[in-house]
Amino acid sequence: MNKLLKTPEGFEAACQKIKILLFDCDGVLTDGRIVLGSNGTELKFFSTSDGMGLKLWREAGFLSGSITGRASEALTKRASELKFDELHQGVALKSEVLDEILQRRSIACDEVAYVGDDLNDLSVGTRVGLFFIPANHNPAIKPYADFTLSAAGGHGAVREVIDLILTQKGLMEGLIKTYLAS
Repeated sequence: MNKLLKTPEGFEAACQKIKILLFDCDGVLTDGRIVLGSNGTELKFFSTSDGMGLKLWREAGFLSGSITGRASEALTKRASELKFDELHQGVALKSEVLDEILQRRSIACDEVAYVGDDLNDLSVGTRVGLFFIPANHNPAIKPYADFTLSAAGGHGAVREVIDLILTQKGLMEGLIKTYLAS
């Protein structure tokens, strides 16, 4: 964890730099449960609050995407609906995907916010500008996180991150006004 982020000024400065929000899927976008049907179907539970947050994030001009260890049709569909800029599924080494994204998009590590909930998220979370963990995180990763969210994965954790960053950037009120006018 970056000690400068412990101050409100340090957190605000880190938020100002963020250009892309990346996140894990299971335990972050979902509550971590996977329902496997006898016919091979897989069900996941996504939060509509996260969906609205990602819409706001995109409207503010920022990039988003998922780097996840599992591959699923449910995430592919949700990513399409929410217009993710990046979708990387079935990833064993998340840090390699991060490196590829950074290089391809000419983005620095401190311009990335990441939300992860378990050990396989540490290789990305410990390298980026802000590492958020949902309320339902694995306790072993807490010492490495910059911010512990009050929302659990699948219950608005991604939305909480978006609201925090957009507020720190001074953009949230303007986005709210666009909805008041519509």
